[in-house]
Amino acid sequence: MGQPKVLLLSNGAGEDAIAVQIIKELRNVDYEAMPLVGTGVGYADVASLIGPRRILPSGGLVPEDYTRVTRDIKGGMLTLIYQQFRCLRRVRYQYDLVVPVGDMWAVIMAILSGIRPVLFIGTAKSAYHHEYSHLEAAILRTLRIRALVRDEITAVKLRKHGVIAAWVGNAMMDGLEPSGCNLGLRENEAGLAMFPGSREGTYRALSPMLAAYRTLLERACLHKTTIPRAIVMLAPSVNMARLASSCSGYIWKEFPCETGVVGQLCHGQDDAYPVLLVRGIMADVLQASRVALGQAGTAHEQAAGFGLPVVAFDCPSSPRESLGWYRGRQKGLLGEALSVVPNTLEAMVSEIEKLWNDETERRRRGVVGQQRMGPPGASRGIAEIIERLANGQRLSSRDMYKCSKMGLNR
Repeated sequence: MGQPKVLLLSNGAGEDAIAVQIIKELRNVDYEAMPLVGTGVGYADVASLIGPRRILPSGGLVPEDYTRVTRDIKGGMLTLIYQQFRCLRRVRYQYDLVVPVGDMWAVIMAILSGIRPVLFIGTAKSAYHHEYSHLEAAILRTLRIRALVRDEITAVKLRKHGVIAAWVGNAMMDGLEPSGCNLGLRENEAGLAMFPGSREGTYRALSPMLAAYRTLLERACLHKTTIPRAIVMLAPSVNMARLASSCSGYIWKEFPCETGVVGQLCHGQDDAYPVLLVRGIMADVLQASRVALGQAGTAHEQAAGFGLPVVAFDCPSSPRESLGWYRGRQKGLLGEALSVVPNTLEAMVSEIEKLWNDETERRRRGVVGQQRMGPPGASRGIAEIIERLANGQRLSSRDMYKCSKMGLNR
């Protein structure tokens, strides 16, 4: 008889990255993954993938703007869901545990698969903001789904609803060890980390971010303060050539490497401060930077947890909304570690400049981010829990907490 086998379901690029960190810690179990959103490029060389995959117009963020549902349906969403469901039902007897990573949609697909038991890695919601509804808690409780959530306050609330829930750390903070990559920043320079995201909107987001950067750069040169250097973190799913072509006025240069500095954008032939395009060195970028700017999900939360204040710009879907659905939720999760400003050049520049020149405020917001996200090390504990459940052990909330401590020591 072979080792028990685990299937991980993830619904987004950030969720893929979290699942990968957990997979790297697994021992004595076989595993495969099924990305429900996107093509799962983040799993490359880490896990075998099953099931159909397709990029939809919304990138999986339907609740942010319900008008996207129509575009997603035209893009094949219903067909994709049906094909994924059929695949899961066909292979359900091959697995001893299913691990949905992300939100309740991943849980629903796990339930429909028929694979039991289910261990939910909940990354999207928190009692700090946008907490799990009574209906969601009832689903988790009734079906005896174990939940590992992103903070203790959320675990406490779910346990009050009878859910087998625990907080064992935040796997988003794992894998953020600097590689020692030389970014080439000079003594009077510091990084302005840029996270344009991983979905279709990435190709619209970078241009206004670079406009804000050019303004900051000009002011810093004029006042002889620390020079900001834009460092653009490329998600695995982003096409660098297409992204570069979206930035009018810049010359793109590609370098022959897969990780590290993979390219640059020059504002003219004699640009003394080219924009760096990087892959796979998140910790190096965060370590070299003072402030982060972007339109991302997981990358923003990792930056905040690393102690870097984050500025995001937002486009509410309704004039009555102060924040759009997605960015409002992230603001609630990260608190003062995240500033959300209108999508205007003046607003972006003003907020970044304030943080850039105020070390005390940067440190204060950095502490908030570290408190909200928690320390690294959760993946090892989660892996320990997965292995025990896959081997048939029944774990309570207290058991999962104890297992996580054992995982940290292994």
